[in-house]
Amino acid sequence: MTRDLYLGIDTGGTAVKYEVAAADGGTLGGGEVPTDPGDVAATLRALAADAAPLLGGAALPRLAAVGMACAGIVNPVTGHLGRSPNLPGWENSDLGGAVSAAFGGVPSALANDVNGALYGEYRHGAGRGCRDVVMIALGTGVGGGVVVDGKLLIGSHFGAGEIGHMVLDGDGPPCTCGSRGCLEAWAGSTGLLRATRELVAAGGASAALAGLAASRGAELTTRDLAELAEAGDPAAIGVFAAAGRKLGQAVGNLVNVLDPDRVIIGGGVARAGDLILAPCREVASRLILATEARHLPIVPAELGPRAAAVGAASLAREKAREGA
Repeated sequence: MTRDLYLGIDTGGTAVKYEVAAADGGTLGGGEVPTDPGDVAATLRALAADAAPLLGGAALPRLAAVGMACAGIVNPVTGHLGRSPNLPGWENSDLGGAVSAAFGGVPSALANDVNGALYGEYRHGAGRGCRDVVMIALGTGVGGGVVVDGKLLIGSHFGAGEIGHMVLDGDGPPCTCGSRGCLEAWAGSTGLLRATRELVAAGGASAALAGLAASRGAELTTRDLAELAEAGDPAAIGVFAAAGRKLGQAVGNLVNVLDPDRVIIGGGVARAGDLILAPCREVASRLILATEARHLPIVPAELGPRAAAVGAASLAREKAREGA
């Protein structure tokens, strides 16, 4: 039986999603299994069993290569997984070796989760047709990734792309990394919710926003804020606009350094759409030096939660071709 299929895996703290792709990049199907945060081998065995029907049976006879995007600091050369706060039992492990053992020694490619998502968007989503792309992922925190001349920018110490920890104001709000004024402190959901609660506490919120914050309490989400903003509440609109302006500052800096074809904004917070993207574009266009780049596309991601698994499958396919 011909080995003609590629498995892409996206590993998070609670679930492992996967996609099976053909040689032409088309997706044949996928699924997910629970993550065992204390046992990487058990998690991968469960995933292999779940994906087996798509890969020709228990021996996975059609599997040509596997790619894995994993939350944490991933060395794609050695396969070592370093710090990974959501996967404490996986930290400082030979992730590449575990993948090889679970999938019969086929070629494998590893990346961190945001690089996997970026590569998925670059190949099959909002970055199609580009050679140089920046992606910013607005989730609980803020992640990022860069493609230069068609290749993921990894860096000498495998830490490139930490866009969320670009310091925009050294006197700004505290960030989870221990610094102050990082993009993440404004544009991640934690930062947005902090800003909302501070606005309410200072008496600067509308009655509707104050009421929403009081009724939802610790359950308040950025989706709640977006729904209120979409209904026209000026205070909720202002929260997103402030985050969008800081995002635009970061985008302007990145474009001045990297001069990409396109900037992709993904993650759950980005679902607020133009509430955050419109002020981002406005500020970025003022900060970008090159006249030709001032109106480069700053676009939402297209693949949603599938992006990292799709990207990992693309990396697997390229890994297999390197060895052909």
